Amino acid sequence: MNDRRDFFKKIGVLGLSSIAAKLSSNNKLEAIDSIANHANTNDAFTLPKLQFEYNALAPFIDEQTMIVHHTKHHKGYVDKLNAIQSTEINYKVDDITKCRLIEPQPIGNINLRNNLGGHVNHTLFWELLKPNPKAEPNFPKTNLAEAIKIEFKSFEEFKKQFSESATKHFGSGWCWLIKQNGKLMIVTTPNQDNPFMRTSATDKIKNEVVIALDVWEHAYYLKYQNKRADYISNWWNIINWEKAETFYTNSK
Repeated sequence: MNDRRDFFKKIGVLGLSSIAAKLSSNNKLEAIDSIANHANTNDAFTLPKLQFEYNALAPFIDEQTMIVHHTKHHKGYVDKLNAIQSTEINYKVDDITKCRLIEPQPIGNINLRNNLGGHVNHTLFWELLKPNPKAEPNFPKTNLAEAIKIEFKSFEEFKKQFSESATKHFGSGWCWLIKQNGKLMIVTTPNQDNPFMRTSATDKIKNEVVIALDVWEHAYYLKYQNKRADYISNWWNIINWEKAETFYTNSK
């Protein structure tokens, strides 16, 4: 098997020598920047360390769910991503920092798509969670709060629309608040797809993530069983709105 440098040369990302600077100026997504840096070196992708203990999100997400989610599911994506051989790749990732994959990709490359998407999505998800043991009111502030009010009329209306989208999403996937060309939008994606992924080589739409919610069953089943709506209702208590504000304010 070729080394990792040859691997990423073949998928068209090694030339992105200024990735860190670009991300710092565009998005402040430091954790995703780390994924880019690993892609541009011979280092393996790594599982990010959480900024809180596994039991810190209780009572909204339980300790056992967090342990399994982080050390089994997310780690599984990282391990599989590291195991992919360069000979399996014959399409281009034109911006690994955002997982902007060109669709439709050959069927045989879905392995890279799913595992890279899983790594990026979960890295964002952990960044956007924050302990709230006293269940204090949890609302966005400043610029993001005003933008939500303008787009959705009120925070409560936004919360209602987001919760409905996440609850009704069929099967496994994600629900997102994104900023698309300056406009806030609620979207869902299947499996480990995300709003960064392009629909074609000529797609010029620019999406930036503001908040992310994992609605795969592994994110909630140990505590909530099949009650996805209850999981979503409690998730509102642990959104890291300060980080979401950073994502919103520093995106173009």
